[in-house]
Amino acid sequence: MTGTHSFRPHHRLHAGAEFDRVYRQGRRTGDNLFAINALDNAYGHARLGMSVSYRSVGKAVRRNYLRRLIREVFRHAQPALPALDYVVTSRPGAREASEPDIVRSLERLIAEATRRCTAARPTS
Repeated sequence: MTGTHSFRPHHRLHAGAEFDRVYRQGRRTGDNLFAINALDNAYGHARLGMSVSYRSVGKAVRRNYLRRLIREVFRHAQPALPALDYVVTSRPGAREASEPDIVRSLERLIAEATRRCTAARPTS
């Protein structure tokens, strides 16, 4: 899919150094399903990185399902998001959570992470 609601390679974090930078310097928020770290970027658009581990979620089928849901929620929110890098990390609560609970959690956490990062920006 292309257009406003796409999730192209330039909307993703790829390198480990990019993830490390967001983990070290970013603002963190979370609940029992996910943690989200967010940090300003210089790319002019929001980017997403994911860490969905076997330890927190389980087998590959569930991990891939969660990754698809995370991408979909991000893809729909992306046009309204500022230029931030987001890293979503799964937590054990996501193992048994229902799809509506996951979507609500991600939408709320993305909004909260965005609010925290934009509030922390220096005023000029």
